[in-house]
Amino acid sequence: MAPAIFSALAFVASIQAGPTDSSQLVTREAWVMGTRLSVIVEAASLADASQASENVIREVERLERMLSTWDPQSEMHAINTAEVGQPVTPSPELAALLTEAERYSRTSHAAFDARVGALVDAWDLRGAGDVPAARELLAARNATGAGAMSIDERTGVVVRHMPAAWIDTGGFGKGAALRAAARGLEADGVDRALIDLGGQLWAQGSAQKPWSVYIAHPEQRQRRVARLEVHGVSVATSGTSERFIEAEGMRWGHILDPRTGQPAPAWGSVTVVSADPVEADALATALYVMGPQEGRAWAARHPEVDALFLEAESGALAASWTGGMEQWLVDAPVPSTAPAQAPTQQVDTARIAALERRIEAVTRELERLQLGRDVVEADSSIQGLGPAASKVYRVNQGVSLGGYGEFLYQNFAAQRQDGSRSGALNKFDALRAILYVGYKFNDRLIFNSELEIEHAKESFLEFAYLDYLLSDHVGVRGGMLLAPLGLVNELHEPPVFLGTERPVTENRIIPTTWRENGIGLFGSGDAFSWRLYLMNSFNGAKFSAAGLRGGRQKGSKALAEDMGVAGRFDYTGTPGLLLGLSAYSGETAQGQELGGQSVGGRVRIWDAHFDYKTRGWDLRALVAGAQVSDVADMNALIGLEGAEGIGTDMLGWYVQAGYDVLRTSRSPHQLIPYVRYERVNTQRGVASGFSANPATDLTVTSIGAAWRPISQAILKLDYQIHSTAADTGVNQLNASLGWLF
Repeated sequence: MAPAIFSALAFVASIQAGPTDSSQLVTREAWVMGTRLSVIVEAASLADASQASENVIREVERLERMLSTWDPQSEMHAINTAEVGQPVTPSPELAALLTEAERYSRTSHAAFDARVGALVDAWDLRGAGDVPAARELLAARNATGAGAMSIDERTGVVVRHMPAAWIDTGGFGKGAALRAAARGLEADGVDRALIDLGGQLWAQGSAQKPWSVYIAHPEQRQRRVARLEVHGVSVATSGTSERFIEAEGMRWGHILDPRTGQPAPAWGSVTVVSADPVEADALATALYVMGPQEGRAWAARHPEVDALFLEAESGALAASWTGGMEQWLVDAPVPSTAPAQAPTQQVDTARIAALERRIEAVTRELERLQLGRDVVEADSSIQGLGPAASKVYRVNQGVSLGGYGEFLYQNFAAQRQDGSRSGALNKFDALRAILYVGYKFNDRLIFNSELEIEHAKESFLEFAYLDYLLSDHVGVRGGMLLAPLGLVNELHEPPVFLGTERPVTENRIIPTTWRENGIGLFGSGDAFSWRLYLMNSFNGAKFSAAGLRGGRQKGSKALAEDMGVAGRFDYTGTPGLLLGLSAYSGETAQGQELGGQSVGGRVRIWDAHFDYKTRGWDLRALVAGAQVSDVADMNALIGLEGAEGIGTDMLGWYVQAGYDVLRTSRSPHQLIPYVRYERVNTQRGVASGFSANPATDLTVTSIGAAWRPISQAILKLDYQIHSTAADTGVNQLNASLGWLF
């Protein structure tokens, strides 16, 4: 039998009461987004109701023009056909939608992922339908998800890493259109309306006049099994009986599981009710893909999600729902049993069982072939780590490998700022080569580590920790941790930041790369992220006039008489924007005494940071300060005198701006001229009886350019103008070559 596509009845039917005596009711229908759009608007006058319904249709059509994957003129089509490796910055509205889709992919552990275009092609879901061979399916799986097409959750920037990768907006497009239409109704002053877009509803109303919504039996579309009364929410239902293909004697649903590359098994339906239509759309898909058992467990961990699960098999029906669903559920589903099987049904069951065994065999072959896919393309940051460092969070399970590195050439001026001979020799350094090794045991437990070789000969363990996710929003982390301060200490992979060298402020005051042994909590929401750690403190005996950098213990037999607390809070609610604060406090004498009295040597570090990437601009600013107590005693313990003493007060700040001059061209490359201005003083204050060394009061101006042929590789060149209060600054010309994977 030739493959064929069928369309069944819509999942959701609705009824509504007639208008009040003082209002008018208008009903409109249109064909938009490849499906039927039905609009019912109740307003004070016929003209108002007609205009509001017309506005709804126009708004849905506008979203279709933006999100269509068929229309060559759409913005989404331009993203899906962009050259491999070329970063594309969507419009703010589309960027916000794509970052939402990325967030739902992350929170659902990839049960929902819009980047399934390659799988849609493999199964020919937009054509007659077909069952791909195992190797064809493997190729499609490799072209699916974050490794094939990255969406930066902060900026919305999209990069295609594989030619077959593209975003299918079917999992969130209707929700996006309904949300835009609902906002239009509110702007028009409409209090009561119902929009049905291909089976997903938006119910505008009140508790006094709700809309009644009937949920159909997953297998018997004409049979109503539940009734909801809703207002101010969207209702979305996912199942496989509405759209499917028939191939090789079996029916295959149109809902794909991004984790396996295969259509999700037919088991019933999921209905999600949410005030956000995009959430309802995405989560209905995700929960259906998870299946009833995993879906119910996920929903139990997210009590804010209102969901109804209907499990159907051969006429039998079982129902379950979340606690929040009870506020909408008026007539609950009644469980039923299956009738006795006829002989032909028994034959069909045996044939289906045989096909299921065949699918299992194909799955095992795919898993075997998949072993060569450990190393995948890196993309955006997760959990505060760099793109490559956070790659383990994107794999479904097992080993993750990544890395980065950089070479640095420095050409120093022959003269100092005061005209004297500098004596500085030019250097060409294999600065660092990094290997990330991670292992994802399951969706809750993750191991991550960074192994580093510096200057071609020195080896270090940069971090190594275990994460355990208590929920999708909060986790606990323990091991060797990166202190969560500043912009560079956690995000220091060379292609991520401008400048051949890291800012001096984030070297002497925030001593990047700063890592210590500890334990803590981390978490995030839709618009923020945070981290709070307890760590072994500095060894203050290694501080100097140049700052705090020497006090890092780096996890090696670290003295732990004194502990420190580090915390961070960032706002990430605007695409491309990171705005936050971080701080640290801890004593550093590590049990040493002076004259029989203990010494504290408390260090307090704070910073405020800003990073914004938008429409080709790369803007960054940071201010950081540090205060050290008991400095006279600390100096005595170390043996520092005169201008060599530790500063009691340190302050540094910088501002930086760059712009991609190739942004409006068709080139996949980026060319970013940039400038950074920085002031640092590590002896802004000194202890009584000590003097400040004017050479510690430093100003650095960097002027340069960065070339990115792809997002994972960068060549940077800049000229740095150094000046100090002692007139000892030495200018330098730098070049660096960096990469990540």
